[in-house]
Amino acid sequence: MNSSYRFLFAPALCLFFFSVAGFAQTPQDDKQYASSSPRWYNLTRYNPAKLFHRGPTAVEQLASNDELEHRLTSQLQAHGVLGKDANLQVICSDFKSLSGCISALRASRSLKIDFSCLKWDVTGEKPAPVSDSCAGPSDGKAMSLQKAIAALKPDADAKVEATNASNTAQNDIKDANS
Repeated sequence: MNSSYRFLFAPALCLFFFSVAGFAQTPQDDKQYASSSPRWYNLTRYNPAKLFHRGPTAVEQLASNDELEHRLTSQLQAHGVLGKDANLQVICSDFKSLSGCISALRASRSLKIDFSCLKWDVTGEKPAPVSDSCAGPSDGKAMSLQKAIAALKPDADAKVEATNASNTAQNDIKDANS
């Protein structure tokens, strides 16, 4: 009987100590700690999701599969989205995903928006050959394709156009993979 009490007593003791430690900290203590901590170690600004790599970039996807690049380039050239001498790796250089690049290409073609302006807004990085009419993102940060379309072409239905471009891009990539 003595050993059975040990198995009950140990978890109860742990539960008691952890509950007391939780009551010792108040939200006011957390606010003081967050404001007095150095900027690089501020717990309120720490985002562990940034530590994980989300997947290959558009250039990495194209470089790893030459057949995909060739099929996708020829498919986009046949649809009139790319020029005859266009290099898809150079065009998609700043995009995080291949579908994002193809979506921006499709949206710029269907809405007759300068692709370099759209690329600047979506990626947040200023491309080398950019026209003077491009304003770029207001805060210097990347924005969604929908917001970029709304900023560059206010009279267009940005939500519908972004959805259509994304769906068409997914279909293009799927067709090129098969």
